[in-house]
Amino acid sequence: MANRKMTPDELYRQFIEGFPRRKFSAGLLVSFIELFVELEVHSLGASGFDDVLAAFPRKEFHAPGKRANTLIVRLPNGDTLSLRPFYNDAERFFRVEHKRFDYPSCAPHATQAWQDYRNWLDALSSFSRREMKDLRNRVIAYVLETLESQEFDPGSIRTEPPLFSLLLKGFDMTARKGEPTGAAFQGTVFGFLRADNPHLQIEIDKVRTGSKRLQRVGDVDGWEGARLAITAEVKQFSFKASGVPDIEAFANEAGRRGSIGMFVALGFEDGARKAIEALGLKALDIDDLLGIAELWDPVKQRTAVASLIYYAKHVEKNASLARRLDDFLEDAKHLD
Repeated sequence: MANRKMTPDELYRQFIEGFPRRKFSAGLLVSFIELFVELEVHSLGASGFDDVLAAFPRKEFHAPGKRANTLIVRLPNGDTLSLRPFYNDAERFFRVEHKRFDYPSCAPHATQAWQDYRNWLDALSSFSRREMKDLRNRVIAYVLETLESQEFDPGSIRTEPPLFSLLLKGFDMTARKGEPTGAAFQGTVFGFLRADNPHLQIEIDKVRTGSKRLQRVGDVDGWEGARLAITAEVKQFSFKASGVPDIEAFANEAGRRGSIGMFVALGFEDGARKAIEALGLKALDIDDLLGIAELWDPVKQRTAVASLIYYAKHVEKNASLARRLDDFLEDAKHLD
């Protein structure tokens, strides 16, 4: 049986046999059909592809000396029609619309291989419009059934609440009965710096432990080997501009060492932030920390919380603060 006389069923079977080796053949066959439907080949009474080319001559060169590798035909009005846009549509249908990412992304290679399928073009030339459309639908159904959909399923992802952000929003940073003043907020800043700077060694001690006696600069220090990279002073209250002269020594030491100096408070009263930053320090309050933490992924959120728990239980060793943290986090874990 001559290839040009293949029935739609025979062409379909031939397609299935070759599909595992050349998956792009599915898009090529679909694009052949779409091209022929656009040209209304079914109305030509053609017996083979040569009859189609007699009505729509092939354009073999884009420009002098530059051969066209894909199939491009000339229309009676002088315009041209290329196979490539039809193939692009087929590839987009499989890969983008239906998430069959095992279907190859190879439009240039696929459309250059069109001459390998001359027998398909011969057969399609004699099919009716209905036969071509039915074949197209069978090819599409086969590909969608054979190749697994890789569409993202939101239900497959287990989400978790941003615990550190929730803590910044809702945990009382002021001292409660049985807690050292400043411990809750200092531990929070430690957790923040620990999560945001995993490349540094972050040091902290109990509140009201003299930094100078421990040969440290701030309440929380971040070291890169022997170099002080970040240092932070922490104040568990709203800071006034009148207190700025008291932190000049800290600012000078941070500048002398070439480290990032941070001054972190629950808030800043009028003029305080500007005066602090004039010393070369970075002034941050709860909202500033929250704005950064809300950009974190769950791993950094967990790291910050775990560091705060470590501080409360193993550095400060304060049962009241540790218990209050546990209670808050237990409730926060159930939030959507």
